[in-house]
Amino acid sequence: MIFRRIGNPHRQLILALIIVVLTLTTITGVYFSQIREIKEVYLKSVDYAEVLILIDNNRNNENLKAPWGISILVRTPFNIVLFDVGPDPADLKYNSKILGIDLALIDFVVISHEHWDHIGGLRYFAELKKRIAVYVPAHMSLTSKSWIRKMNFSLIEVDRTTTLAPGVAIIGEVYGPPYEQALAVNVRNLGLIIIVGCSHPGVEKFVEKAVEDFNLRPYAVIGGFHLTGASINKLNDTIKKLIDLGVRRIFPIHCSGERIRDLLRTKWSEYYGDGHVGLKLMFKKLNSPVSGKADSN
Repeated sequence: MIFRRIGNPHRQLILALIIVVLTLTTITGVYFSQIREIKEVYLKSVDYAEVLILIDNNRNNENLKAPWGISILVRTPFNIVLFDVGPDPADLKYNSKILGIDLALIDFVVISHEHWDHIGGLRYFAELKKRIAVYVPAHMSLTSKSWIRKMNFSLIEVDRTTTLAPGVAIIGEVYGPPYEQALAVNVRNLGLIIIVGCSHPGVEKFVEKAVEDFNLRPYAVIGGFHLTGASINKLNDTIKKLIDLGVRRIFPIHCSGERIRDLLRTKWSEYYGDGHVGLKLMFKKLNSPVSGKADSN
């Protein structure tokens, strides 16, 4: 009887511990299952995305300024977004006026990274539109963040892939250096239109991340590829990776270099898009999820 009295509490304790372990195991399994589920970012599709290159050092129109830098305006049925702002507020103001763009209508600004040829034009917005939201990589330097805040912008730091508006999202920061982020627009039945600034980490890294985070097919990639001076092997490898990832149209501008433009033009012409300041592209929805084309003028 004495042993039974002593044993019962022990058995009860062991049973209680087993129940606790099983409960924790179940909770942990559910928790990590939820993490896997929310890793994929939902991005609604839109009927069209109009892309206009406001600043680029590749010139096709003598009436437009072509400083070293990049700024791309993206218009969807719901929002107008400005991706990067070029190096100088005067150039941004001038080209916008020539192209008939009222930048006061911009809903928010996305900055790819902190190099001056991508952020210098922000000073124009300080005069034009107060408190506009400016999305920057979370790892941007404190100096650059402070400079932006002093102009009374609503600075928003982004540390992961984030949906901003219907059909529009930031592809979360990737280390180059520096840390850099990109923009994605999901056009119905066409795929992702990916806008990059300088692609210090590698343009294919942003496309890979977009495919992984959104579980959507890429259609076009536009922007700076950071390939000036790259070898022919490197250029070919980059192009092949983009095509293998599903990209159908490639528009290298800014820091991409002439060699990749020439290579695409001669060897991969079906994928090549001739990007330059003033180029306007219209990516429209398709009636069925098959390959489509971008209209440009």
